[in-house]
Amino acid sequence: MLINLEQPGKKPDPSMPILQLGFRPFFLFAGVSAVLLILAWGVLFSAGGSNVVYDTAYGTVYWHGHEMIFGYVVAVVAGFLLTAVKNWTGRQTLNGISLLLLFILWLAARLLPFFPVSIPYWLVAATDLLFLPVLAAVMLPLLLKTKNYRNLIFLGILILLSAANFVFHLGVAGILVSGQSYGLYAAVYTLLFLISIMGGRVIPFFIERGIAGDFTRKSYPAIEISANAMLLLLGILHTAGIMGIPTATVALLAAVLHLIRLSGWYGKGVWRVPLLWVLVLAYGWIIVGLFLMALAMVGLFSISLALHALTLGGIGLMTMGMMVRVSMGHSGRRLVAPAWLPAAFAALNLAVLVRVFLPMLMPIESYPLLVLISALIWVFAFTIFVFRMAPIYFSARVDGRPG
Repeated sequence: MLINLEQPGKKPDPSMPILQLGFRPFFLFAGVSAVLLILAWGVLFSAGGSNVVYDTAYGTVYWHGHEMIFGYVVAVVAGFLLTAVKNWTGRQTLNGISLLLLFILWLAARLLPFFPVSIPYWLVAATDLLFLPVLAAVMLPLLLKTKNYRNLIFLGILILLSAANFVFHLGVAGILVSGQSYGLYAAVYTLLFLISIMGGRVIPFFIERGIAGDFTRKSYPAIEISANAMLLLLGILHTAGIMGIPTATVALLAAVLHLIRLSGWYGKGVWRVPLLWVLVLAYGWIIVGLFLMALAMVGLFSISLALHALTLGGIGLMTMGMMVRVSMGHSGRRLVAPAWLPAAFAALNLAVLVRVFLPMLMPIESYPLLVLISALIWVFAFTIFVFRMAPIYFSARVDGRPG
C-alpha cells in the first residue's frame, strides 16, 4: 500500500496548517499554476498561432512545455512524495520553515524566466535545477534509515527528471542542439512511468476498498513487467528521435499491455465513485495516447495531438484526481470528492477531447481557437479545484492528527 491515510502521531502545531505537510502548499500552488500557466498559454497561442513569441528565458513554446512539467507536475510530485515518505517511514518530512524554503525555491524557479534581461541565464537554470535534487536529498536519509528500499525507485525517478531538466537547459543555453525537445520528451515519459508504477500500487487498491461487492483485482506479473518495459522503451526511442514502424510497434504493444493491465483493475462500481472513475479515465487516456502515438510514429496522426492525450489527459487528470484523494485522506476527511470536483473531472475530459480530436475534424484555421477553448476548459476545472480545496489546505486536520 502506498498511502496510509491514518498515520498516528503527536498533536500538530495549530499555527500555519498550510506548512504542516508537503501536500498542502504544493498541491495548492500546483492548482494555482495550472490556472495561470494554461490561461497565459491559451491566450498567447490563440493570438499568435504557431508563431507566438513572448520574452521568457526559454521562449514561449518551450516555456509552456517546461513549466507544465517542471512547474505544475513537479509540484504535484513533491507534495505527493513528501506526504507519502512520512507514511512509508513513520518519520516527519519537511514542515514549517524548512517546507516554506523548499516551496520558495520552486516558486523562484517559476518566476525567474520572466526576467531574461536582468537575470543571467545561469542563475535561472541553477535555481530550476536545484529543486529536484533537494527534494531527493530530503527523502533519501529517511528511506535509508528505515530500510524502506522498495520506495527508492521514486528517488530514481527524481534523478531521471533532474537529468531531463539538465538536458533541457543545455538546449536553451545553446550547448546541445534540440536539448529542449530531448529534455521535455524524456521528462514526459519519465512521468508516465511514475504514474504506471504508482498507479499499479494504488489504483487497484483504491478500487477494491471503494466499491461494494466481491470485486478482486486481477494481477498478471508478466503483463506488469512487460507493460512498464514497453513504456520505457517507447520513451527511449521517441526521445532519441527514432520514428517509423519499430517505434510504432513498441507504442502499440505498450497500449495493448496497459489496456490488459487496466482491465484487471476494473469493476463496474467505479462509475458510482468520482474519486475512482477519475483515476480509471486518466489511465485510459494514457492508453489512448499510446495508441495514437503508434499511429503518429508512422505518419497517420499528429505527434503533438497524441502527446496531449498523454499529458493533458493522462497526466493532467491523474494528478488532479490524486491531489483530491490524498488531500481528503490526509486532512482527516471522508474519501469523497467535494462538491463541484466531479464537474472539474468531467471538464478536464472535455478539454482533452477538444485539444486532441477536434483539430482532426476542423479546418486548420480553427486550431488556435481550439487550443484556446481547451485551455479555458482546463482553467475552469482547476479554478474549481483551487476554490474548493484551498480551505482544506489552510485548515488543520479535522480529526486532530498531525498533517
